Amino acid sequence: MFERFTERARQVVVLAQEEARTLKHDHVGAEHLLLGLLREGGGPVAPALESFDITLERVRGEVVRIVGVGNAANTGQMPFTPEAKRVLELALNEVRALGHHYIGAEHILLGLLTLGEGVSTRILVDCHADPERIRAELMSLLAGRRPPAPSPAAEPGPPSGNGFEEWIRVGPGAGLRRLLMVAAARALDDGREGVQPRDVLLALTRDQQIGPVLAELGVDDAAILRVLERRQPPETPSSA
Repeated sequence: MFERFTERARQVVVLAQEEARTLKHDHVGAEHLLLGLLREGGGPVAPALESFDITLERVRGEVVRIVGVGNAANTGQMPFTPEAKRVLELALNEVRALGHHYIGAEHILLGLLTLGEGVSTRILVDCHADPERIRAELMSLLAGRRPPAPSPAAEPGPPSGNGFEEWIRVGPGAGLRRLLMVAAARALDDGREGVQPRDVLLALTRDQQIGPVLAELGVDDAAILRVLERRQPPETPSSA
């Protein structure tokens, strides 16, 4: 499923994980996906929600009110709750119903609106936002946007945008795309907006195929960080 995600949809998942970590939760729930959708902010999803006064700050406050702040200090991968998995399954159903060849942030929102249970649904109810009205607003916004063209490759891919997105679509396979998502999450954990080569290098230690090979060679995160620190150029003393 993740292979068909657009760049924005993948970013929604990464931001949902970041929100869960910020709130010290040990899982990614549908409520975190809602926060990720609002944080991503691109396309028609955030405007559709904000037209019903569903803002990032308000939803974050509602999550804290309903769920609270946890005490987990999770820096690794976090499991998706059954509700979050159900949202992604419903998003795929929406893709099929609409005849699209990609899974975008808008489909994640449609899946969330169809869920009908859990914290995210309670937040919408408490905000007096009717899911059907949000759906109608989103579909109206989507109608005014030209749909992305399907990938010319054998396997449909996400829509193309700038050169990097085109490269991501037709170049690397699923394994490398997952690796880049891990590298992006690591960069976000460090408070950086750009993925650096060191993030990709460190992400390799978590890869299901490459990680065990590196472990046999005695290479882990700590070893990589030690070498990177040794190779870091010394600071130039400032002139008085």
